[in-house]
Amino acid sequence: MSHNAILAVISLLAEKWPSCFSIIESGRRPLKLGIRDDVLAALDGAISAGKVSAALRWYVSSPEYQRRLLHGAWRVDLNGRPAGTVSQGDEAHARVQLAAIEAKRAECASASSNSAPALNLARMKQTSQAEQLNVPPAARLPPKSTTPPASAKPLTLKDVRGKRLAEDAEQRPTSKPRGQIRAWRAP
Repeated sequence: MSHNAILAVISLLAEKWPSCFSIIESGRRPLKLGIRDDVLAALDGAISAGKVSAALRWYVSSPEYQRRLLHGAWRVDLNGRPAGTVSQGDEAHARVQLAAIEAKRAECASASSNSAPALNLARMKQTSQAEQLNVPPAARLPPKSTTPPASAKPLTLKDVRGKRLAEDAEQRPTSKPRGQIRAWRAP
């Protein structure tokens, strides 16, 4: 299921049950155990079980949601009413999940600081320019119709990274463009 489809389901859930679901991560509260069944029953087949499951997995796997799973915290039902509490086991599991998320972020940050983002050039040559929107301008391939002159020196990863950092320094956008991958931000 695509990221946009997941966000659409989460938006629908937040619109239908604002006391339970939040689009904004900082507003998320621990959900009642078994809330998926409640959602499916209330929606009466309007959204497939697979889509609801995927959206809820994404929702509860956010770092902010995991941070809120503290022993004794109230879990909420669809109407925002208390429906149980977070157990010690749930809190321990959340701590493990958070550690895994942080380790992955650190690994990504380390990889992006040690070398330019890995580009699979063979795959990118087959990718249209429209599909390369999340690739920084310095790393985009030229249109298929143009070929570099035979005397042109191939770019190294260091060249691509330096050019990207220089472009970022010249024109830093006032807000993050939609769909931009975090790993592409300049340090």
